[in-house]
Amino acid sequence: MRKNNYYNSPGYFSKVVSSDLLRKEYDIKNSILIENNLHPDFIFVGDTVINNWELNAYFKNDNQLIINRGIKGDTTTYLLKRLFADVLQHQATYCILHIGFNDSNLLEDDYWNQIAGANYDEILATSKKNYHNILEQFSTSQTIPIVTSLLPIKLPISSCESKRKQYINELNKFLADYCKEHHIIYVDYYHTTVIPGSNMVLKGTTFDGVHPNVKGYNIMAMVLKNTLKKYNITI
Repeated sequence: MRKNNYYNSPGYFSKVVSSDLLRKEYDIKNSILIENNLHPDFIFVGDTVINNWELNAYFKNDNQLIINRGIKGDTTTYLLKRLFADVLQHQATYCILHIGFNDSNLLEDDYWNQIAGANYDEILATSKKNYHNILEQFSTSQTIPIVTSLLPIKLPISSCESKRKQYINELNKFLADYCKEHHIIYVDYYHTTVIPGSNMVLKGTTFDGVHPNVKGYNIMAMVLKNTLKKYNITI
C-alpha cells in the first residue's frame, strides 16, 4: 500500500500481544492442575499488578491452594480470550480479578509508527463491554468472581495522564456499580492508595508511578483481607 508519494510499504504484519508471553508456562501449569485434579481456592488473574505480586508472602493459609495467572501488560480484550483456560476450567472457589489499566495504553500517540491515540470513549466502552463479558462467563461457572478496582497512577511523562486518570475513575465507578447491581464482591484499592480527597498517588506506594511497591502491596493485601472478611471469606 502506498504510504506517501515516495515509496510503497506493506505496513505492519502483526503486533505483540502480552498474553502470549506466558502462554507456554501457563499451559504447563494448567495441565499440572488438571491432570492432578487440583482445584484452587483462589486464582489471582490480571495484568502486571497481579503478575508482580508475591502472593505467598501475604496469604499463608496452609489449607489453601492459591495460584497466580497475571500477565504483564495484559488487557481486558485478551483476558477475555484466556479466561476459560487460565481460570474457569480449574473450578476454583474464588477468582480475584484485576485488569483494565493497560486498555488505556491505546490513548497514547505512537510516535515511532506515526499513529494517533485511539478515541477515549471507544476505549472506555470496549473495556466496559469486555468486563461485562468476562463476568458473564462466571455466571455459568462455579467460581465466584471478586472484582478489584484499578489503582491510581502518576505518569508525568505521559502525553495524556489526565485522560488516563479519568479513565481509571470512570472504569472504577462502572465496576463498583456493576458489582453492586449484580451482587458481586468489589474490593476498593483505589481510595486507600490515594491522598484523601484527591486523585494523587499516596506517597511511597508505587515502584514507578503505576506498579505497587512493597508498601502498595501491603495496603492491597490488608484491604483485600478486610473486605473478604466482611463476607466470611478467609484468605
